[in-house]
Parts: sequence; structure tokens; C-alpha cells
Amino acid sequence: MRKFRLILLLFTLFFGAAIYPEKIRAASTIPTIEVKLVNYLGNKTSITVVFNGEYKLSNGVKVTSGTEAVIKLSNSKLSMETSKGQVLIEKESSISAAPVKTDGTLSVNGRKYNGSFQFVIEKDTKNSNLYVRPINKVDIETYLRGVVPQEMPALWSMEALKAQTVAARTYAIKHMNDSNMVDTIAKQVYGGSSANHARSDTAVKETEGMVLKYNGALIDAVFSASNGGWTELNSSVWGGAALSYFAVKEDTFDFNPATKDKFTWSIQLKQEQLPATLNLGIADTWWNTLKEADTDNTVLINIKKWLVSEGYTNDVAKIKIAKIHKLGVDLTSLSAGGRVLKGTLKMDYLLMANGKTAEKKVLEMNGTAASKIRAIVGIDRMTSYLIDETVTKKGSIYMKGRGNGHAVGLSQYGARNRAEAGHSYNQILQFYYPKAALMKEYSGTASNSQGMDDKVPPNISSFKASIDYKKNTTKLSMKINKSGKLTMIVKDSKGKTVATIAKNKEVKSGSLSLDWNISKVENATYTAEIIASNKDGYQKTAYHKVTVKKDKAPPAISSFKASTDNKKNTVKLGMKTNKAGKITIVLKDSRGKTVATLVKNKEVKSGSLSFSWNISKAGNGTYTAEITTENLHGYKNTMKQKIIIKKPVKVKKASVKPSVLNLRQKPNTSSKVILKLKKKQTVVILSQQGSWYKVKYGSKTGYVSAKYVTILK
Repeated sequence: MRKFRLILLLFTLFFGAAIYPEKIRAASTIPTIEVKLVNYLGNKTSITVVFNGEYKLSNGVKVTSGTEAVIKLSNSKLSMETSKGQVLIEKESSISAAPVKTDGTLSVNGRKYNGSFQFVIEKDTKNSNLYVRPINKVDIETYLRGVVPQEMPALWSMEALKAQTVAARTYAIKHMNDSNMVDTIAKQVYGGSSANHARSDTAVKETEGMVLKYNGALIDAVFSASNGGWTELNSSVWGGAALSYFAVKEDTFDFNPATKDKFTWSIQLKQEQLPATLNLGIADTWWNTLKEADTDNTVLINIKKWLVSEGYTNDVAKIKIAKIHKLGVDLTSLSAGGRVLKGTLKMDYLLMANGKTAEKKVLEMNGTAASKIRAIVGIDRMTSYLIDETVTKKGSIYMKGRGNGHAVGLSQYGARNRAEAGHSYNQILQFYYPKAALMKEYSGTASNSQGMDDKVPPNISSFKASIDYKKNTTKLSMKINKSGKLTMIVKDSKGKTVATIAKNKEVKSGSLSLDWNISKVENATYTAEIIASNKDGYQKTAYHKVTVKKDKAPPAISSFKASTDNKKNTVKLGMKTNKAGKITIVLKDSRGKTVATLVKNKEVKSGSLSFSWNISKAGNGTYTAEITTENLHGYKNTMKQKIIIKKPVKVKKASVKPSVLNLRQKPNTSSKVILKLKKKQTVVILSQQGSWYKVKYGSKTGYVSAKYVTILK
């Protein structure tokens, strides 16, 4: 789920109470919005476009459908040239392109958009670089078709989609004249017609023109993914006056439907990231090889990126975090919704100065805004301001919280759960925007209707499910009678989604097949829900049963026998298996350490099996053979068998060389003498310790110098 915008919104209401439809005089035309394309495009000096339909350029040139062209920036001017080398327009400060017919689309670097376009030159305020910036002019309803499925999964409940649509429409109209209206989370994520989905299209159509107002004015209908169980005021997050259509209250429907938790998150970092004794004068000798303790932790990566973005340096590779003295938030001063307002950070970091030496810098912030702390550590890690714990102990920093986003206005997961509990979109909006009124802002047909006239969706027929248990896949084949988009989800008997096989996949008429990986599903009967939609968003859903029946019994091992041949230094492992499958045999010592792997995933047939283990390097003792069998459907079983190795031990003897040799208690000349050995007496060597032998003579055991005995053969 993306993280969502800021907004402030809402509407008038009798008695300041519930949201309800209010009859007002609606405008007859749908407004248009101009959106700068940044999110999927980035900053480019060259853009490839494909005209899907006839278009007219700002110089009067008409471009035929199917034409591919490149818009380039050169010498601070724009030009457009086809892939065949034909110059369509050149040396302009801006280029516009409008469809001759309303159903035309323009593909910009592979992504399709309805409406008209203006291509301008944009200057980067940080580095003064120039880029080509497309601006898409499109009616609000068509814009929403590209927004709603980007902000909320189109397969969620329809009432949740409608609530999201009304909030997004209200926000879009209120901010449509903003100079920074972009297609990113800074405003609303907009994916053009490439993002369209039949279900979200339905939500847009069925709420056409509906907006939220307070005292006759559009509200700022901000929304976020999850409020963690409590909504928040706009003033607590962004400052300014508190708006009457926002309120602080518990949201019992805001939870993760999969885990039932409140979207908990946590951060953990070590304080000491680099040794304090580093020689900064020779940093070039260790800079590229020495890593921070949490070098792969995204929080550390985010801190470095923030330092670059704020101008502390121009290259992430020139930064190392040395020590984080403090990182936390103030839990004693909270917002109305229980969220942190202030935070603290103190850290030492190193900057590579001249390629050879490094400089130590200190960054310290006390009582700074929590939003700044969040920006530094990353909104992807500190996903909210609703924090339950912040502590430093045993050299590590810990922070735990709930939610995802600012929590002002609509919670997307809250809306989903409310819809699934039977709430209408009016009721959902009423909870998140109290005192706001639901009104019809306009009605009628858009000036650019985008050709939405095909009301017959594709039809699915000849459905067949073929299961390959060996590959753990189910091939779902079918026929479709016309081109369109296809979504296929598989649900269990309780209606829970277990797999999404295709999502808004473009398909052509004819036969098609999709694969479903069933390696992680249990034996049961499932329902394949197939949603087919045409180019204008009209859809049809088909349901088909698919039964999975895997063999859950892995091959059984019996008649295990281990036979040791000390002469050949081998152990023969014999056994029987009752069915074909795979076998893995791992030998472990008494400490559980693997000493040999005889076979790994070896395919075997049913019947008698035999494997040989070379024990030339294995010492005497008890070993465990772990035998894992796996059937053709992936089900496994492991059995353990003990194997005892007892090789004959060779006795090593030596003869005393001098007339008298002291047998000492320990291996040194100052140790106590146990016995005096005589010349040519024979001792048994037990072990060697340096230049001393540990020996046994009769019942006595002690140490003699190795140079005073002769090894007997």
C-alpha cells in the first residue's frame, strides 16, 4: 500500500451530524485537471511517445495513429521526431498534442493516457538541470479512473472503492489548480489509462460528481493507509487551525485483515556503527572494505540519503555513520490523537574529504519536529507517529509503533473492513469526515467521454483446470471471445483469497492459459473467480471450481540396516522404501554437526536402496543418519537412525634408551617423578604433548621426554 497525501476537507450538514446525500444544483460539465507526470517517468531529457489515434500538434501538424516519436530537449528547446526520422516540430519551448477523436490515447514511455498533452521544459531547482515534463489534461472522471486503483486495490469491496473515489474526487477538484499537481503521493498517484480496472471504473461511474463539502465549500479530503486504531486532527499533523470535519476517535475497524494487528512496525539500530579507534587520516585504506554494523538496515540507508538531499554531501558513498548517540521521540507530549510531536537525534558521521582522509561530523537535533525525525529515518520504516515505545538499552536503539500514514481523514484499511462488515460508502465517509455533506458537484457527460460506449464485456468459455502435481502447478485454460483485461483470483471455501493469478492483464480473443502455483495450498476445493472487462470498463465475472488433491504421504523407510567394513573403511546403509520420490541422507556426529551428505534430493524408485559412507576420516563414536524422503507432491518426512563406528585401535609402543628415565606426573622436568624406568623397558604411548609423550607402564601413567625413547615398529 502506498502512503497517502495530506488534505483538509468537508461539507455542510444539518445539525452538524451525519453525511447524507443533499440535493443541490449541479454543474452540467465535468471539470478538467492538468497533471504533471513524474511518478513513473522520473526526470528525462528524452521521452518516447506512441499515438494511439489521430492527434493534432501545436503547429497544426496531424499525426496518424500508430506513429512513434521521440520528444527531445536540446539547446533548451524541444523537438519531436518520428522513429523514421521525420521532424514533426522543432525548436519550441513547449509542444502540445490533442486527440482528434475523444477515444485517442497517448503512450508516454510505455504508459497510456487519455486526454490532451503539453510537453514543457522544467528546471530542477536543486541543480538547474533541464528536463522534458509532460502535462496531461484530462477530465476529472477519467483522471479518477487512473487514480482510484493506484490508491486502493481494485479487488477490495465496492463500498470501500466508492468511499475512496469520493475522497479522491473531492481532493482533486479542491487542488486542481495547484501549481504542483503531480501524479505522485505528494498529491494522488495517477497511472493513466494503463492503470484502469473494471471494478474501480464502476466505483467512479456510480459516484459520478459526488463530493464532500462543509459550509458549502469542498473539504480537504485527505486519506492514509491505516490510522493504527485512532484518527487524528489536521492541526496535529500539519499545524494551523483544526478543521471541523476532522475528529479524534477510536477506529475499531482499522486493522490488518490478514493478521488482525494494527499494522505494527519497529526500528532497531546499534548505537556503535564503526570502531571508535579508526585512523581518519588514512581513511582510503579502510573506507571501501569497512562496513557499518547495520550497513544493510534501511534506516541507515535512509539517513544517508537524507544527508545528501539536505546538502551535507553530494554522494551517499562518501558517508559513513559512526555512532548514533540518541534517536527517539518524546512520549510525554502527544497530540490529541496520541501521536508524538517532537523527537531527538544525535549522531556522529564521517565524510570522505579528499579521497584519502575522512572528517568526523556531528548532527544533533533536540526537540525537533517528529516529522523531521520521520523524514530522516524514512517514512517506509517509521510509518506513523503513533508510537508505543522508544528506548535505548544494551547499546541498541528500539522504536515501536502502529499505523501507516498521517491518520487524518479516511483510513483505507478501515474503509475496507467497514465495507466488508456491511457499511455503505456514505456511512464510511460519515465516520471519517463527520460534519461533512455528500453532494453532487456536477452531472452530465465529460467533454472527453473517452469512447465509453461498448457495454458488452468479454465472455469466458471452455474453462479447464489441469493439475501437474509433480511441478506443483495447475494450468487454468479457457477461451475469451474478445480482447480486454482479465483478473483471476482463487479463493478458498471461506472466501479468502489464496492467490491472484492475473491482475488487469491485457488479453486478446482466443485461447489462453494461466499457471497457478499450488505448492503452498492444502487439499480442498477452490473457486477461480475470473473477471473479464472490455476497454470501456464493462465487466463480467465467471466462477469455476478447482479441486486440489495432493498425495500427502511421503515415502516410508523400513528395514534400515548399517553394516561396517573396517577393512574398506565403509559403512553400507541398506533400507527399503514403499514408493517413488526423493531421498536425502545426512550424517551427523554426537554434537549435531554434519559430517557427510550421502545423497541430496536423489530420485529413487520403490524397493530396496543401498548407500555407502566412507568413514576413513570419521572417528569412533555414535552418529545419526537423518533420512528425509519427499513424495512427488512435495510432502516430506524425516527419520533418524543411530550408527555406531568402532574401529580397532593400534597400540603404539616405545623402548627406553637411557639406563634410567624418570616418569613424571606432568610434561616438564620440574614435575614430580612417579617412577624410574630402566633401559630397554617397553612403554605404551597414549598421546603426545609437544616434546613429551604420555605413556603407560604397568599400572602407572605419566610423561617422558620423547627424545629418550625409541618408537617400536
